[in-house]
Amino acid sequence: MVNKNKILSDLSKIAVDAMSTFSGLKKEVETIVFLRVNKVINKMNLVKRDEFEVLKKMVQKLIIESEKSNKTPKKRKTTKKTSLKKKKTKKS
Repeated sequence: MVNKNKILSDLSKIAVDAMSTFSGLKKEVETIVFLRVNKVINKMNLVKRDEFEVLKKMVQKLIIESEKSNKTPKKRKTTKKTSLKKKKTKKS
């Protein structure tokens, strides 16, 4: 009986050690993957999120201003030449 308890105790100790080893291994793999992904992202020269949001807002404002300027009709300044041309076409 003592021999069985000793074997079970040893097996449980091995299992606990294996679990702690795998836990450490998991953290190590996660760290390596995280660093490699960051390295690849930095090589790609991607835009940061906050810079993207600022640029997005600027573009939206420009679009709104453009739409407003297209909706309001612009008054054309009439010069003497254009007014003379209009008079000549009316006479003809």
